[in-house]
Amino acid sequence: MKKQKKPHRSSCSQNSFFILLIALYSVLLLTITSLACFYSYKQKQEELMSQINTTYAMLAQKYRDITDNFWSLYMPVFQSQSDTYSVWERYFNSASNEPLKPQEKPKLADTLRQMMLLDSNVQWIVIYDKDREDNYILYNDNSSLTLLPEDFPYLDELNSDSRKMELYGMETLSNSSNTLATFAICGGIPSGLGEGKILAGYRISSLQTICDNNSYDLESLNYVLTNNNEIVFDYNGHYDRNITYCSESAYTGILESSTGEKLFVHSEVCGRSTSLLTYYASWQEIFLYCHGNTPFLILVFLIFFIFSIIIYLVMMHRIKKEVAVINKGLQIIGENDLDYRIPITFHQNGLPEIAHSINRMAFRLKENINKSYYYELKQREAELSELQSKFNPHFLYNSLEMLRSRCQLNGDNKTAALIVQLSAIFRGFIDSRNFIPMTEELTFSKRYLALFGARYEDKVKIRYDFDKDILQYGIIRNIFQPLIENYFVHGFDTSNDENYILFKGKSLDENTMILTAEDNGNGLTDEEIRQLNERLHEPIKISTESYGLKNLHQRLQLFYGESFGLTIYKNPNSPKGLCIQMTALKMTCNEYESQKRGLL
Repeated sequence: MKKQKKPHRSSCSQNSFFILLIALYSVLLLTITSLACFYSYKQKQEELMSQINTTYAMLAQKYRDITDNFWSLYMPVFQSQSDTYSVWERYFNSASNEPLKPQEKPKLADTLRQMMLLDSNVQWIVIYDKDREDNYILYNDNSSLTLLPEDFPYLDELNSDSRKMELYGMETLSNSSNTLATFAICGGIPSGLGEGKILAGYRISSLQTICDNNSYDLESLNYVLTNNNEIVFDYNGHYDRNITYCSESAYTGILESSTGEKLFVHSEVCGRSTSLLTYYASWQEIFLYCHGNTPFLILVFLIFFIFSIIIYLVMMHRIKKEVAVINKGLQIIGENDLDYRIPITFHQNGLPEIAHSINRMAFRLKENINKSYYYELKQREAELSELQSKFNPHFLYNSLEMLRSRCQLNGDNKTAALIVQLSAIFRGFIDSRNFIPMTEELTFSKRYLALFGARYEDKVKIRYDFDKDILQYGIIRNIFQPLIENYFVHGFDTSNDENYILFKGKSLDENTMILTAEDNGNGLTDEEIRQLNERLHEPIKISTESYGLKNLHQRLQLFYGESFGLTIYKNPNSPKGLCIQMTALKMTCNEYESQKRGLL
C-alpha cells in the first residue's frame, strides 16, 4: 500500500507545479496585456486631444486674425487725404441729414468694396447714423449700396451710444441672392465726423470649414465661441443656450451638464477679454473612444493564453526545456527589457510561433511606449509654445496710441501719422504667420517706406508695378523690408532730388513669378556685384556682418527650394542703379494651408 502512494504524491506534485506555472504564465500575460491596454488608451487619448487642440488653436487663430484685421480695413477710410473723406464727413454730419448725391453713392460703395478686399471673410458692411433716414448696407455680391432694411438684426446695437469696438453674436441676413449667417464687428467713427458707426459682417463658414476639415468620431464634440454671453459660433449649429453648453469663464476639467451628463470642457479667453472659445464632449464617449483597442488586446490575450495552455498540456513531456527558454524570455520582457527577443530555433511545432508572437508583442509594446514618450514631448513643446505666446503687445500699442494722440493734440499730424504706421509695422513683425497674401506684404512695405519717406521727404519717389494676377498669390512675410533697408542704407543718393525705388511683380511661367526692386541709387561696380552674389550663398555670420539680403536669399531657398532666391544685377534703366530680383513659386494662401494639412 505504501508503494502505491508514491506515484500519487508525485502526480499531485506535478499537478501543483503545472498549476503554479499556469498561474505565473497567466499573471505575466495579464500584466503585459494590461500595460498594452494602458499605453494604447494613453496613446489614443493623446492623439485625440492633440487633434482636438489643433483644431481649437486654428479656430482661435482665425478668430484673432479676424478681430485684429478689423482695424486694418476700418482705419484707412478715415484718413483725411482720402478722396472720399469729404463724403464720409457729410454723411455722418447729423446736422445736415441730407440725402446722398447721385455721384456720392458710387464713391461710398467703392470705398466699402475696397474694405472688403482687405478681408475675404467680410460678407457685408453697414454705414449707419441714427439721425439719418437713409442708412446703407453693401453686400459682397452686390456692386451698389442698398437701403438698410427695417428688420436688420443688429439695429438695436447700432442705436447704442458706445463708440468702442464691439462684437455681436451670429445672426442671419437675407438679400436678393441668398441667406447669410454672420457675426458682426462694429466700430465708432472719429469724433470729428459725427456719431455714426461702421458695422462689418463676417461669415461663420470660415470657422465651420476649419472644424469640417478636422472631423472626428466623437458625435458629442462641439466648439462654441461666445462674446459677452452672445453665441458667435456653434459648430453644431444650435445657437441655443438650452442645448449648447457655453462656458462662463476659462476652465479645463469635467463638468456636469443640465441633463446630468458628464462633459469634458476646455475654455479659454480668445482674442478679446470678453470672448471665450470652448470645446466640450461627453466624457463617456471620450473614454470609450480611447479604449477602442482594449477589446482586441484582451481578445489577443485570451486567445494566446488558451492556445498556450493547450500546447503546454499536449507537449509538456517533450518540451520542458524549450518552455523554460520561453518562460525565461517572458520574464526578461516582463522586467521591461523590451529589446530582448526570444530565439525561435525550437524543434517542436508551435513553439517558434509562440516565441515570434511574444517578440512581436514586445516590439509593439515598445513601439507604443516610444509613441507615448514622443507625444509627451510634443505636448510639453506645445505647452512651452503656449507659455511663450503669452506676451501681450497691448501695452506697446496703447503707449504708441497715447503718443499719437499727444502729437495730434499738439498739431503735429505728420508725426501722429508716422506713429500709426509704426504701430502697424510692429503688429506685422509679431504676426505668427509665415506665409501671407501678397497684398498684405505690399501694405506692410508701404508702411515701412512711409517712415523712410518722412525722413527724406520729397527726395525719393516710391512706385509699384505689379501684374494683376500676381496679387492673388501669397509670399513668405517680410521680403521687401531688407530690400528697403538696403536701398536707404547703401543706395540712396542724398545729392539727387530724383531718387526712386520701383517694386515690380510679373509672371515668369505658369508656376513661377519674379519680384524686383529697382533703383537709381549709388550702385556697385561689376566686381562688387559679382562678390555680393557669391556671398549670398555663404553661411550667415551674425556676429561679423550684416545679413539682411543673405538671410532673405536663404529664407527663399529654404521655403521654395534651391532653384529660387535672389539675383543682383545693374539697373538697365539707370546709369548707376541696381536691380534685386527674387524668384518664387505661385502659391495662394489656401494652397499653402492645404499643403500643411497634407503634411500633418
